[in-house]
Amino acid sequence: MELCNLTWQEARQWAERNPVVIVPTGSTEQHGPHLPLKVDIVCADYVAKRVAEKTNMLVTPPLNFGYSELWLHYPGTISFRQETFRAALHDICCSLIRGGFKKIFILNGHNPNLIHVQAVISELIDCFEDKEIQLGCGTYIFMAKEECDRIGENFRDGTHANEFETSLALSLFPELVKMEEAKKVSKTYQLKKVINFDAGAMVVNRWPSELHDGSYGNPGLASAEKGRAYLEVLVDRISQFILDFDQGRYNPAKLDGIPRTF
Repeated sequence: MELCNLTWQEARQWAERNPVVIVPTGSTEQHGPHLPLKVDIVCADYVAKRVAEKTNMLVTPPLNFGYSELWLHYPGTISFRQETFRAALHDICCSLIRGGFKKIFILNGHNPNLIHVQAVISELIDCFEDKEIQLGCGTYIFMAKEECDRIGENFRDGTHANEFETSLALSLFPELVKMEEAKKVSKTYQLKKVINFDAGAMVVNRWPSELHDGSYGNPGLASAEKGRAYLEVLVDRISQFILDFDQGRYNPAKLDGIPRTF
């Protein structure tokens, strides 16, 4: 159910049922010469709505902008400062908690957001420690990584405007995907690392636009068929996680969903 479609009285009734509220976050930023700026948030929002429908939970309107300073040289990219993004997300979650919702999961579609999301939910746990709230977060792309790896290149060959994201776009909004441009990228593609997770470390770089077309991965390998397959495993896996989260599987105060006394 979409929270924004409810009246406030209906929202109060939902709060009394104590559902998980899914908050989609992402970005509006460059995605190479072949994809529109909206990829991250539209994909996260789509998955969040499908998961909410499948699990009978709530989903909020998406937070369309994120921390995208990495791509500041690319026209069309709209970036919050770190503190702005954190403040916006903090206020969204505070509003939900004040409204009586106790379980919130932030489903992120733009990986550089994640460290800030983690900081926000840690702050909220401290602020509302007497409210018995449960908070969680995850970047949807990684929440079914093993299943996605069996479908295509996924994140083995870049993580931005790559085969994975291009396949999702071909499935969800094919009219906005410029595959001829993707094929041009594919012909000259060489793996470069903007965000490097090698050797247990993370290294972040910013590339000026004149040195890079904005693709980080090989989009020429994409297909709508792969996109549909990715979406199905993502929805299935994340739905199961949300059901487990709802039952307290990730809450140390519970065992098999039964409250414990220590």
